[in-house]
This record gives sequence, C-alpha cells and structure tokens, in this order.
Amino acid sequence: MSTCRWIVREGKGFKYWAFTTCKKGFNPLTRASTIQDIKEYYDGRICPICKNVIEIDLKNVEVTE
Repeated sequence: MSTCRWIVREGKGFKYWAFTTCKKGFNPLTRASTIQDIKEYYDGRICPICKNVIEIDLKNVEVTE
C-alpha cells in the first residue's frame, strides 16, 4: 500500500494543520490538540482522502512533548 505524507504545521482556528500529498493545500487536524494526539489519531492510519497509509512529518513544528 502506498503512503500519504502529511506535513504538519501550527495554525489558527485549529491548532494543527497538515499539507497532504494527495490533496494540495492545508487540511485541519480536527482531532489533535497536542503532538501526541497527532501521532495517536493520524500516524499510520488510513488517509480519509486517498485511502493510503498516513505518514506524519513533524519537521515544521517544535516537538516539546
């Protein structure tokens, strides 16, 4: 199965957003209020857009947790 890379960034409105490789643009991570939430709810799960496995990229956020 292919992967869908989500590049996470902090935002306004929702705390975190992800730029996805399957649908260009930023999509809100509505279930995440911490970095740990992102890992728990999204990493390794199935992308709701393209149905591939999600690969989280946290290079643009400061991981302090």
